Amino acid sequence: MKTQTMSNNSFTLKNGLTIAYYDSAPDKQLPVVVLLHGYCGSSSYFQELTPLLERSCRVITPDLIGHGASASYEQVTYALQEQAQFMIEWLDGIAVSSAVMLGHSLGGYITLAVAEQKPSFLSAFGLLHSTALPDSEQAKQNREQAIRTVQEQGVQSFVDGLVPKLIAADHPQRTALIEIASAIGYSTTAAAVSGYARGMKERPDRTLVIEETSLPVLLISGAKDAIVSSENTFAGRNASTECHIIAEAGHMGMLEAPQQLAAIIEKFISTKGETID
Repeated sequence: MKTQTMSNNSFTLKNGLTIAYYDSAPDKQLPVVVLLHGYCGSSSYFQELTPLLERSCRVITPDLIGHGASASYEQVTYALQEQAQFMIEWLDGIAVSSAVMLGHSLGGYITLAVAEQKPSFLSAFGLLHSTALPDSEQAKQNREQAIRTVQEQGVQSFVDGLVPKLIAADHPQRTALIEIASAIGYSTTAAAVSGYARGMKERPDRTLVIEETSLPVLLISGAKDAIVSSENTFAGRNASTECHIIAEAGHMGMLEAPQQLAAIIEKFISTKGETID
């Protein structure tokens, strides 16, 4: 099965794990936007969004550990604070000292952990179809079911059950987008599916990370998102937080409405330009 990734570079962490990533302009002095994909995704989640942002930004997007072309490892729990440390080490290793980090779903949880651990590393951050809230009791039960499904039926079966929930039910390209997202998800390792499920289940409430930050924050929700409601996406905010709802998107605005998402991100970066070197 072919790995779906945009990666054109790789970096090896001190622990020996390799992160594959896409870098649109490593030699150009442009505002840096780092995009972190969601659970059972890869950098290819941003294949429609990235060309739109490259007009004005240096876009860097990794395959998270255990996804796409990045390495996996056998560990019971992929703790999100550890994944954040990996992201910090990787970006420091490729000489990125200031970036706007935007995380989709799982990537949003990791983004919040980065903002909590090393806010000086960021010029701004944001969540795409994600939340600073911890898992509800029902969500925790769903994580355990995810682990059982992967153990008993495999990754492909789990992805086939997950992906249709991510796309708006009435999206005109729903069938094609399900095929695209499913093909991307099949490359996720079983260890990563289970490990991140436990990591997400155990993550703390990080609403204070947004409420107490001095950095600009962007929160984007899909009006038709069946995974994370707009109420939950906007649960943590302060006076300078920007909130946007994409009317036609479910949980995958980067694939469902890339033009709208790009316009929101570009405007956010341009209006917060004084914070971006």
